[in-house]
Amino acid sequence: MRQRVMIAMALVNNPSLLIADEPTTALDVTVQAQILRLLKDLQKEFKMAIILITHDLGVVAGAADKVNVMYAGRIVESANVFDLYAKPSMPYTKGLLDSVPRLDRPHTDRLQAIPGQPPSMIALPAGCSFAPRCTRTSEVAGDKCQTQMPELTLRGTDHFARCFIGADLTNEKDAQ
Repeated sequence: MRQRVMIAMALVNNPSLLIADEPTTALDVTVQAQILRLLKDLQKEFKMAIILITHDLGVVAGAADKVNVMYAGRIVESANVFDLYAKPSMPYTKGLLDSVPRLDRPHTDRLQAIPGQPPSMIALPAGCSFAPRCTRTSEVAGDKCQTQMPELTLRGTDHFARCFIGADLTNEKDAQ
């Protein structure tokens, strides 16, 4: 009920952009689906864009067209939802996707955890913020990951990643 009231309040001035920050948090899946359907219907009716902020990758898969994955306050990967889920190019994105339970995996497969802890936002590392947790830094010459911040680089049609590793990580189970 509260989500619907907040959405109604947000639409009073007929915005061209609605920012929905965790609109499905603490909702059961039925109400979650209703809220997402409502947002889609309102988007069409009011001809507005929606920025959906969430930690729920299931919500992202079902509701988004384009995805920006953030780590330590920076966009680390940006792509359309299908490309991002099919061909993640950043080890953090791959780690997130591997940590989601999936019905198409054998029930004996364990969920993969991302090793380590997120960095302190008041003392970010000089290089890639994910480098201390990344198992792929050895593939990059020298200490580049620890000392230089990678730029967002094109990895495919409208697919960008902030990583010195230039590979599609789709089939690599241990890439995090």
